[in-house]
Amino acid sequence: MTAEQIGERLRRYRRASNKTLNQVAAESGLTASFLSQAERNLTGVSISSLARIAKSLGIPLNTLFDQPAQPQPDSHQGQRVRYSVGSQPLVYERLSSNFPGNLVNAMKMTMAVGYQSELISHEGAEFTYVLCGQIVYVIEGHNYPLGPGGSVHFDSTKPHSIANVGDDVAEVLVVTTMGGLLDDHPAA
Repeated sequence: MTAEQIGERLRRYRRASNKTLNQVAAESGLTASFLSQAERNLTGVSISSLARIAKSLGIPLNTLFDQPAQPQPDSHQGQRVRYSVGSQPLVYERLSSNFPGNLVNAMKMTMAVGYQSELISHEGAEFTYVLCGQIVYVIEGHNYPLGPGGSVHFDSTKPHSIANVGDDVAEVLVVTTMGGLLDDHPAA
């Protein structure tokens, strides 16, 4: 799906819910400015931000973008569908399966050189393990530089961002307990 399609979907579903940018911003913890830019396709939107928007709008995450299902409990290298969200310079591989009541969501993220996420916070906990490359997490204004084998585990209600600060592509394993992040059920 292209960034244009995501922006159009964001605007269409926000208007269908009769909410203003300011209302969605207040409910999602994102800024109205960021949401406006996302609706006009001027910025990329991460999966976690899309999950927060979907929750605010009371719609399933997969309404905003198409993601591959993972119904089986096992997945294998080279057999998983790689996907991205619009024009974001991230490639995801879904590692966890989706089923009602699932509390853990895992994915492999491949980050392009120079990638930096927006500052976000969301419910739950987050764990990231660096497979290759050099990244830095910023959590509540504190920098946590990590290389291969490094990890970070934190309360993801704290404002945080991630960036690839190396000269090569970075790959990380991300596990989160954020509800609605990778499931096909309405964000509750």
